[in-house]
Parts: sequence; structure tokens; C-alpha cells
Amino acid sequence: MPSPPPSLSSLCRRLCFLLTILFMLSSARSLEEEARALSVGDELVGETIPLRYGRRLYRLAGLRPPAWYEIKISYPTSIPSSFSIRLVNDPNAVEDLGSKNRRLLNTEKILFKAESTRPVYVLVMVEPEGVVAKPNVPERELALFNIGMLVLFLTVHFP
Repeated sequence: MPSPPPSLSSLCRRLCFLLTILFMLSSARSLEEEARALSVGDELVGETIPLRYGRRLYRLAGLRPPAWYEIKISYPTSIPSSFSIRLVNDPNAVEDLGSKNRRLLNTEKILFKAESTRPVYVLVMVEPEGVVAKPNVPERELALFNIGMLVLFLTVHFP
């Protein structure tokens, strides 16, 4: 005699369990997997991040110790925003600290020396700065910027 079919509640529990496992696996991507690669000599043009508390992580590729490098961000002045960039060694343990980088008109740059072959990341953060002056004009939701990395030759670094 054939066994009775499984109850509907048993099938629902199994399906819910399977969907929960699939959801957890798909949302468990680490920041390291989401980091885009930024290579020496390259410039990524037209990058966007949310203007309010936006963050993006870039994995620095092609570093060779003991060379010096410059990472530079440029952004349009038409979007009032404050960018900051920091080097981080662990992409999963990033905290919001102030930026101590050299700030120019609508650029921000950081100079650093590659000291090991371990992976190094740069964290780009942005916050809105100012308000929209025109009435009935909504604030922008995305910040637009370019980011590039160059190797420096014959550098003299003044702290």
C-alpha cells in the first residue's frame, strides 16, 4: 500500500526553509566581493554612489612595494557634496573616520606608499554639502565622480 502524501504544512515548512537558506546565501556577499578593482594608471569615469551616506570600496590592483601612489577623485561642482577617501586593509571592518587627505577645489587626493603585497582597499564616502538654492527643484540622489590611481616617481613626501 502506498504511503500517504506529505501534509501541506510539511511542504510549506520545507519550502520556507529552502527559501530562507537561499536568501541568506545570496545576501551574504561581503564587501570584498563587491569591491571594484582600481588598477595603476587607470581612471574610472562616471562612477556614481548615493549622495546621502554613499560609500564604495575599491580594491587596489597592481601595487608594487616600495613605490608611492596617488589616488585622486574629481567631481563636478554643480553637485554640492563632500567626498572623503581612506585606505583600509580589511574591507569588512571599515568605520567612519574623518579624512585627512589633501583637498583642492573639486578634487580630493591621497598619497601612500605600498608597503606589502597584501590586498589594500580605498573607501570612498560622500555626504551632501549645502542645499538646492532653486525652489521646487529636488535634491540629487546620486553623486557623480571620477577616480584614478597613478604611480609617483621621484616623490618628496612632506608630512
